[in-house]
Amino acid sequence: MRVIKKIGALLYLLAAIVVLGLVTGLTYGPFTARFERLLDNAAVQVVLAVCLVALALGALITVLAIFLARREPVCLHPGGNPDIEVSIAALKATATTAAEREGVLVESVTGRIFGRDHDQVRFTVEAIALTDEELAPLAKRVQDAIERACEETLGTPGVTALVRFLPAKTTVVTKEVSRER
Repeated sequence: MRVIKKIGALLYLLAAIVVLGLVTGLTYGPFTARFERLLDNAAVQVVLAVCLVALALGALITVLAIFLARREPVCLHPGGNPDIEVSIAALKATATTAAEREGVLVESVTGRIFGRDHDQVRFTVEAIALTDEELAPLAKRVQDAIERACEETLGTPGVTALVRFLPAKTTVVTKEVSRER
């Protein structure tokens, strides 16, 4: 789908360049007469009409996308019950606390609520391992801790977590600077 969107954006850009070039050439500059003669050609008129239709469709799609876009849900409804809401901030705080108990330093936690009834949440936890053990079992323990903490503390089943470990080693570079000028 991304390729189709890129091709559509490229065609939209080319149509805008053609229309803008013709309109600017007809309105301003020393070559106005040449552009008028160019527009007498039937093929150029068809190309201009196609470009105008492409621009109109692009504008229509943009306006529809703006007005029909759904906002991102900010509350989770456990079990699909619309009367109970758990905020994403509470879920993030619980996930961060659960991950830090497992011997990792949490850099960031991002959560996204999804599901038809807004009853599931997916966390992406970026962390630095503070232990020398293997990362796969540590990641599994962090995932289990996050899921268990969210279910026990907030009563929200349907939590999944993706744990990404960042590099833990840093390099410090020092450089002497002379005070002579």
